[in-house]
Amino acid sequence: MRKNIIFSTIALVLILLTACNKWNEPEFVIPTYTGPAANHTIADIKALHTELNAGAQDSICRWDETFIVKAVVVSSDQGGNCYKYITVQDETGGIEISIERTGLYNDYPVGQTVYIDCRGLIVGDYYNKYQLGWKDENFVGRINQYAIDNYIHKDGLPNPNHPLVANPISITSISQLSPEIANCLVVIDGCTFSQRDNGEPLATNDFITDRSIFINGDSLTLRTSNYANFRSTRIDASKKYRLYGILSQYKDKYQLTLRTVDDIQYAHVVQENLVKEINLDNNCFISGGWSQSPDNEAWKTVTANGSQFVYHLESTSECDDWLISPPITIADLNNLSLKLDHYNTVTSPADYYQVYYSTTYQGGAFNESDWVAFNPNLNIFNSNFSLSNPLDMSGVGSNTFRIALRYHKYGSANGSRWAVRSLKFYQTVTL
Repeated sequence: MRKNIIFSTIALVLILLTACNKWNEPEFVIPTYTGPAANHTIADIKALHTELNAGAQDSICRWDETFIVKAVVVSSDQGGNCYKYITVQDETGGIEISIERTGLYNDYPVGQTVYIDCRGLIVGDYYNKYQLGWKDENFVGRINQYAIDNYIHKDGLPNPNHPLVANPISITSISQLSPEIANCLVVIDGCTFSQRDNGEPLATNDFITDRSIFINGDSLTLRTSNYANFRSTRIDASKKYRLYGILSQYKDKYQLTLRTVDDIQYAHVVQENLVKEINLDNNCFISGGWSQSPDNEAWKTVTANGSQFVYHLESTSECDDWLISPPITIADLNNLSLKLDHYNTVTSPADYYQVYYSTTYQGGAFNESDWVAFNPNLNIFNSNFSLSNPLDMSGVGSNTFRIALRYHKYGSANGSRWAVRSLKFYQTVTL
């Protein structure tokens, strides 16, 4: 009897549970901004704050004004290195928004478009680093987490391919650093760490740690919090790094703040592979298929110092002499460039010497309209044979083409001797 009562009770509970409505998960709604259109930029906000490093705080607008800025989130506190703020950026620059809350990346991930309603906000700086937030005694105060929705409005889903995110500002020299790009997402490719930091973590467990990274010999501070979850990453001073992060300013110094461990990569090494070489030797006019226009005697072949090459003598009178290759076929034009192994004595304007390509010229009657000039043009130098700067072939549009060298003496200055030993086609590969 006791067992029957127990089984009956269990059965009744199961019936009641199955009879209840299942818990409905909240429906996901893509955020859509429906407020006033953006009518200002981040640069407009900064322009209101002219007294830096003095504790000044400037109101942005009156309550009855419309001051809306459209921007995209470029920072993330997921890695623990960006504490209680988000950094937003538009085409005019970036700025930090102070918020009294952690875990901001859950609501404001990188690539999230936001509209900022600046009514009630102030702009100030922390030792020259622009900040947006609430008014406080000495520095910009953090916006209360329960009031964020009054000021920051999301629009759409986060877009990691947003141009400001996918194409951060590339820093290749310390001379590029300026207040205009502070608080912006940047990438530094090919930087190195000091040998004294080899094997050391980015930061200790106890203190915020500054490390020096070097860009072509000049140093920049890399600042990492002791709360960053990637702080134990060990430095390999023998490697070149590709680092992403937010460039910020502290007094008269610049520093880089990494966002997550994914911002730490080894440098992209660009390797050039020679895919085709065409020598201009003594046979180029006989069996090599090269031709001239209009003067078949302007370009000559010669053997000198163990090398064979084609050359055009110095010219004192005006001339327009073309040296035209036979059809050249290369299967893949992606990341393809042409370099000339050439020599010039450089006593005349550089634009006397030009390089062209054609996909329409079939030989026979010459028509200049068949040819397209490379831009930028050659490096012309007063030296022995050396490689020119790369001429981009990726836009040629056909796997079969011709190359022409043009000696065009048209001004009062005499033309210089121009000798060309070979055409070299390189394909660049990023490793």
